[in-house]
Amino acid sequence: MREFPVKDEIVVVSPRPVENILDDEAKNRAVALNHSGRAIWELCDGQHSTDDIVSVLSERFAVDPEELAPQVTTTLTRMSMLGFLDGMRNQYGTRTTFVIGIEDKPFFWWQTAIFLESLSGKLPEGWRILVVVCNGGEPLSDELRNILDSYETTYEEARNHAKLYRLDVGDENGEFYAAVNRVEALSVAAGLVDDGDMICLLDSDTFVYGDLNIEIMPKQCAAPRNWHIEQDLFFSTVDKNAGKGIDLRKILEAIGCDQEFEPGGVNVFVTGEVAKNRKFIADCFRFAHALYLLGRTAGAEVVWMAEMPCFALAMTANGIRYELLEQKEFRVSSSSETSIPFGTIYHYYNDLADSEHGAFRDSKWYKQAYRDENFLRTEIDKFSVEATTDHERYFFELATKARQRLYI
Repeated sequence: MREFPVKDEIVVVSPRPVENILDDEAKNRAVALNHSGRAIWELCDGQHSTDDIVSVLSERFAVDPEELAPQVTTTLTRMSMLGFLDGMRNQYGTRTTFVIGIEDKPFFWWQTAIFLESLSGKLPEGWRILVVVCNGGEPLSDELRNILDSYETTYEEARNHAKLYRLDVGDENGEFYAAVNRVEALSVAAGLVDDGDMICLLDSDTFVYGDLNIEIMPKQCAAPRNWHIEQDLFFSTVDKNAGKGIDLRKILEAIGCDQEFEPGGVNVFVTGEVAKNRKFIADCFRFAHALYLLGRTAGAEVVWMAEMPCFALAMTANGIRYELLEQKEFRVSSSSETSIPFGTIYHYYNDLADSEHGAFRDSKWYKQAYRDENFLRTEIDKFSVEATTDHERYFFELATKARQRLYI
């Protein structure tokens, strides 16, 4: 670390690599700390605990320790997430890899860029992002390669189930994407993590609202409660299906599973050890296929959600215990909220092309309008000026930043 005092403040630089602080290729990271931030930083000497720092500064500035403690913790957490402090890493517990599975087409280009922009500079040391490109061996486009290179993102190439199987949204000869590519992404991620690590498998149409809330990140297998999966008949929540669906619990009973089923899905947290269980991965694929076929047999017209509960079903069938998450930060939004907590993994799934609801409250913007066009290369400003909530404005702010990073 290199320190540059400026009056009563300080600029701290963490060179990348360490020896080349003046090198144009060093990719330095710097942070400017005000008077109070500097006071905290100067006590980060390996000899003072968080409580020690609070105690020292409460006396120095005549501030109530209970009032000061959250400010100190927030500062230390942020500094550690930026890579300036190493001693707090153990407080985060398990190392996590965020994973999305995408195809190489416009719909995913802009989604991936916004997702990466939302996590840029917010992960603790040792945490990372993995993008699994389901391209079936075809060369990556210049557009996608630019995105991955600009964000210095680790990526792996994998099979594309949209072209392999007439299944789910991958039906119609792979004209659309296959949601089961998320299972493919989990399978690939399993080979890149340690047994004790966590994998956070997310939909690509998500972004993190504000700073990531490290404290609530699961350290064991988990899935947010999902109302679609919670219903007596899965698929029945879609109006076009006219109440037709299938009973997920009866499927488990039919194969002799008596473990209680927890109705969680969409975003999934699993340990590296679980993800490396090849039967578990195979069962994720099996349940996704079975749900699709059973949904069709039951007369459901819309079965695009067939992969949503496959992870929870596979964990249950294999006797893997998982936590059902109730925190608002993880649960799928209704897209009608006036506000959401900072740190929310926001899923802008609602689409005016499919229903009367947009991705955000009273929003005129919807994602399917940009299925074949890169949203980041369009007039973003015309949507951002009409944003009605803080998290909607934040979404367009992320889009604008991504556009500037990639194309300006």
